[in-house]
Amino acid sequence: MNIFKQLFTSIYSPRTISTFRFQGIGKTILFVFILTLVSTIPSAYYFGTEISNGLKGFHETIKNELPAFSIKDGELSADSDTPLEIRHDDFIIVLDDTGTNGVEELEEMENAIGILKDRFVIAAAGQVQSYEYRLLNMTLTNEDIINFSEGLNQILPIVNTVFIVFMFLFGAFFKFLEVTLLALFGLMFKNSLQRQLNFKQIWIVSAYATTLATAFFFIMDCLQISVPSGFLLNWFVNIIVLFLSLKEIPPTTKALQ
Repeated sequence: MNIFKQLFTSIYSPRTISTFRFQGIGKTILFVFILTLVSTIPSAYYFGTEISNGLKGFHETIKNELPAFSIKDGELSADSDTPLEIRHDDFIIVLDDTGTNGVEELEEMENAIGILKDRFVIAAAGQVQSYEYRLLNMTLTNEDIINFSEGLNQILPIVNTVFIVFMFLFGAFFKFLEVTLLALFGLMFKNSLQRQLNFKQIWIVSAYATTLATAFFFIMDCLQISVPSGFLLNWFVNIIVLFLSLKEIPPTTKALQ
């Protein structure tokens, strides 16, 4: 069966999933990578879009709206007595040399860029990156950062590509881990259902059993809908689909006697 047809039928048919246990491990590994790609697309799109808009807005804001500031000896010093927050489209630009704002405050803003007392923070689409000034070991002014952001905007497609590749590799690692852990549940189900299966077959069935939950969260991510207790729901659906799939496999001859 075509791998994309497998993807579609695995959403609704435990019986079909059970028949995939005889296929090669290579095709199943490819299927897991495809599931990872599907689950990565929404977050990669929104992250890339928000980063692009945020950096462009950051460049305009720091050039035209922020007071003069400098970063020396790992700390920010600005010509402002209070933290500044400037909204640019969907992004918030924060300049704060008082220590009032930190990584958690920027994360709560969801889409924000912060030049904080001791670090530079980017929060976009639920992803947060933080960089301490002391790692620079140099003095920077707002003019230096304007020039840097201008150059960064020019190479933004490369930066986004690198981020997306890392997101995919990170997602693939956890997807393979998820399938392997699910297969351990499959071993217990195999014994209780008295099915004659080896671990490789259970792992293959487990990989396809994750399709329904992956498709559901793909849709929710595309709509940017937060699912309460998503982690538990994901595992609940995976375990139920795996159990139903293994149940579709005929029991051993000994079990029938």
